[in-house]
Formats: sequence, C-alpha cells, structure tokens
Amino acid sequence: MAKTKKDRSVDTEALGFQIRESYKTARTNIAYSIIKKGCKKIAFTSSFKGEGKTVTAMNVASALAQQMDTKVLVIECDLRRPQVHSALKLTPTPGLTNFLNDECTIEDIIKKTKLPNMDAVCYGAVPPNPSELLASEAMAEFINSVENEYDYIIFDTPPVGVVIDAVPIIKISDGVVVVVKNNSTTYPQLNKTLEFLERSGGKTLGVIINKVKPSETKKYKKGYDGYSYGYYGY
Repeated sequence: MAKTKKDRSVDTEALGFQIRESYKTARTNIAYSIIKKGCKKIAFTSSFKGEGKTVTAMNVASALAQQMDTKVLVIECDLRRPQVHSALKLTPTPGLTNFLNDECTIEDIIKKTKLPNMDAVCYGAVPPNPSELLASEAMAEFINSVENEYDYIIFDTPPVGVVIDAVPIIKISDGVVVVVKNNSTTYPQLNKTLEFLERSGGKTLGVIINKVKPSETKKYKKGYDGYSYGYYGY
C-alpha cells in the first residue's frame, strides 16, 4: 500500500553513509564547541517552519548517544507545532506540559526511545500559553533536576522567526544550532536569526544546512563558521 504521508521518523540506519558521517562531524564540532564539565545543553532552532529543524536535532542527538557512556535527553519545546514525538514514534502524553501543570511526575514523562542511551520528553498537550510555560520556574526546576542524569540535553525549540517562545530556553542553553534549508532560507533571514540569537543572549555554535548537494557545500563555508552539510533525505 502506498504511503499517504511522508514518514519523518528518525532511523539512523536508513541514512546514507555520507549523511551519517555528516551528523557525526556535527556531533564532534558541537562537543568541542562547549568546554564545560557536566551536562551540555544545546538548543536547535530555525528561522521558519519546514526547514528540517526537528529531524536534524534528533539525528544529531542520536549521533551523540552513539558515543560510549553518553546519555542524551531530547526535550520537545516547540509546543505550538510539536514534531519530536512523531520523529521518535512516541506517544506525546503524558509530557512536558502535563508535568509543568503538576499533573504527573518527572518519571512519568521521560520516555525510552528505540535508540540506546537516548531518552525523550514529548510535549504532552498543546497549551494556550507556551511562552509562559517555557519561562516558568517549574521549567527551570525541571531542567535542573534532569541535567544531573544526562551528558547532553537537546532542546527542539520553535523557529525564532515566528514566535519568541524559544528565548527562555536559548538563555539557559550552552549553545544554539541554527538549521536552514538549502534553496529555501535566504541569507537575510539567516542574518536576522543570528542577530536575534545574539540579542537574546544565545551562543550560536553553528549552522546546519539541509538538502545541500556535495558540489554546493563549499559556497556555504564563506562567511559563516559552523557546519555545512548536505542531507538528501530523512
């Protein structure tokens, strides 16, 4: 039977060799960009929706989790348009919003994924006040509680060119990775996003460009530090 909807679930084994190696290179660059002891907190964002932010974040998280004795937690923070649960094929509830509303415990919302050493927290339910929830004291306490158990926390945040929900997460993160889509995101849009992150107190670790053919990679390395990888598919 033909699929009626594109499958966007994460399956690193299904990725081509070049794509897997690109994610591993991104993993290495991210690891060496944050020099600190304890849990490293990394936010993934984009300028607008549809740039491949969530799947890129999940594949980088998976690459991090493949390292020996490295535990990774993915937290779904794009509460208006959540995609993490779909990418990881998890049930969204109970999730983050349920915990922040004091409806369940931390243990209830941390879910095992099919990938070793990688857990996830899904969104729970789409709330009417995502900005307030992400900026709440309960959210800060939650992150403080879980960071003692993980080497990396990956935040999938909303696109900063659409809403300001991501700002509280950006401020507490050790670094931000910006995901853009080749032949879609424009340089003015990317510049605006980078300027916004700087004003918000975020440390930009680099830019991951999706859908770049190998022959096009070099042109993106002019003027931007970070990552320029071509991903053909998910």
